[in-house]
Amino acid sequence: MKSSRVENSIRNTIYALSTQIFSMLMSFAVRTVFIHTLGKEYLGFNGLFSNIFSILSLTELGMGTAIVYSMYKPVAQGDHRKVAALLNLYRIFYRIVGTIIAVLGLSLLPFLNYLVSGIRDIPELRIIYLLYLSSSVISYFFVYKKSILTVYQQDYISSRIDLIINFIQGIIQIVILILWHNYILYLIILILTVFFSNLLNSLYVDHKYQYLKEYRSEKVGKETKKKIYTDVKAIFVSRVSSAIVTSTDNLLISAFISTIILGLYSNYLMLIGVVNTITSKMIDSLTGSVGNLIAVESIERVYLIFKRVWFINYWLVAFSSISFFILANPFIILWVGKSYLLSSGIIFMIALNLFMRLIRNTFLMFNNAFGHFVELKKKNIIEPIINMIASLLFILVFKMGIVGVLLGTFVSNITTNFWFEPYLIFKKCQVSLKEYFKIVGKYLLTNIVAGGLTYILCDICITGNSWVLFFVRIVICCLVINLTMILFYRKTDEYRYFMMLVKKVLKLSR
Repeated sequence: MKSSRVENSIRNTIYALSTQIFSMLMSFAVRTVFIHTLGKEYLGFNGLFSNIFSILSLTELGMGTAIVYSMYKPVAQGDHRKVAALLNLYRIFYRIVGTIIAVLGLSLLPFLNYLVSGIRDIPELRIIYLLYLSSSVISYFFVYKKSILTVYQQDYISSRIDLIINFIQGIIQIVILILWHNYILYLIILILTVFFSNLLNSLYVDHKYQYLKEYRSEKVGKETKKKIYTDVKAIFVSRVSSAIVTSTDNLLISAFISTIILGLYSNYLMLIGVVNTITSKMIDSLTGSVGNLIAVESIERVYLIFKRVWFINYWLVAFSSISFFILANPFIILWVGKSYLLSSGIIFMIALNLFMRLIRNTFLMFNNAFGHFVELKKKNIIEPIINMIASLLFILVFKMGIVGVLLGTFVSNITTNFWFEPYLIFKKCQVSLKEYFKIVGKYLLTNIVAGGLTYILCDICITGNSWVLFFVRIVICCLVINLTMILFYRKTDEYRYFMMLVKKVLKLSR
């Protein structure tokens, strides 16, 4: 990577990580007050409605991903006219999408009662749903401009804005929950902060990249449009696949098990969301740099950087998934009490799926940057079919409850994503897939050693629950997992590169 590319990546990572840690602390504070003022039922609504609108967002088709991919080359070449034309197409399409989601969301109103089970009647259920719908729709009219920050490797700008907005949002929501115990006002604040966050990002982009106004009427050429639409068809299949595999988990739990159980599960999902977002943000902050890398560098250089990014991602994912398995239940006990606990078997499956999902971050980023949308189409059709069949089989036939849902997700992942997404990258880089299995085999062995040692020290040697013991467990996780990584990889090129980046981070953080 060129120096500027590395520094942009590090700067984006620093801001993304700082913002996410702060957001995590604020989210914990808000959710703690939420649980003590509103209870388990409203937790279930949070999980349920979030997933409904995740599914409705499929109407976006993947146009945003295809357009951002198309921007990398013109940005690298300084072709402002084409960048503006692509953003104009993005704007028009997203406004259409926002309108479609509003219509589809309203059409689901009569069916809400069928999606909620094991819970008392809530008179304001429809109002709550409409507020969630409003929050989802509003973002589509502004969020497209954030793509400019990504392709120019300036994601840290949006991180700064999010930091301020999240702080204001959290404080106001806590006050509302303590004083009035009002979920409606809580959601109204959410809508307002979504609006202002997107508005501020939009205003910054308008100010920083004024050529966008100059070429506001610029249109994309026929050949570019044709290529984008071809990619969109393939990306849409990917979006449908992802929605079925991930977003429907909460729907299955709510419909076939209990909405209250979903509320308990949602606490763990919040922890997962924190881990997922921190890890993904750090890797996503490299997206613009990777797009630029592929646009201007040789395939040998791309493969070298791919292995380095994959190693960094693996280290983060291994640490995160093992730590989650060790720390989740002790934290839940101390945070909200034993009545909110799920079994160790469920926690293991959540941690396993967390590892399987996050380890894909590097593969997803490079496949998107390579434009492998059409190549992934068949995989994306097969994956949700396996997931739905396996999940329903485990739930309805074997009566495995939440474990069945999670096991279905794991089965679909291991039979499709685990090998096919890496295969496309290794093929593109003209490297045998045997090399992938050799590397991943060592990674899995390291995980088993690090996880086993950490479990023995934290769960077998330490008994009882207190904040002191919880922090002792955190220290053990940090020491054992990271020392195991250093022991296994200290002589590799990837490790040396990682240490170089750490030094740069420390330098830029001063």
